[in-house]
Amino acid sequence: MIGQTVAELLDQHVGLDIEGIDRLYLNLYQPLLQTGGGVVNFFKGHRGAQVASTTLMAPMTKEFAAAVHAFAKRNGIDVVHFEKGQRKDDEIQRRLQTFTHTEGVLYIGVAQEKCSTFRVTKRISERTGTSFPWLYRSPMTVKG
Repeated sequence: MIGQTVAELLDQHVGLDIEGIDRLYLNLYQPLLQTGGGVVNFFKGHRGAQVASTTLMAPMTKEFAAAVHAFAKRNGIDVVHFEKGQRKDDEIQRRLQTFTHTEGVLYIGVAQEKCSTFRVTKRISERTGTSFPWLYRSPMTVKG
């Protein structure tokens, strides 16, 4: 069972000081969520779900996206939704021409990405004939 949130784990332990970059990507890798068993444990043990289902992730994802959008609105930061093939560097250069601060967030970019994720399907037990959820890894294209 996960005893802490990421924020609790990093609080007072990790500092972030960045100078002179044009882009920052934040990725979190949680080894315990890289297996079907780990995903089941997360939903049942940590989140208290009766059945592990990937549909339980959608509300968490929407809450995270809403928090990012609220941060952008609160701080007057544009959210740019990139189209397939659109160059992020062109957008950066265009916006840098009018950016007058010495530091800060230029904009928040939302782009389509490919990832490997878990999905759920229904399987039937050969022994009992009853159905049960089955998690499997599958490639997916996501756009936030």
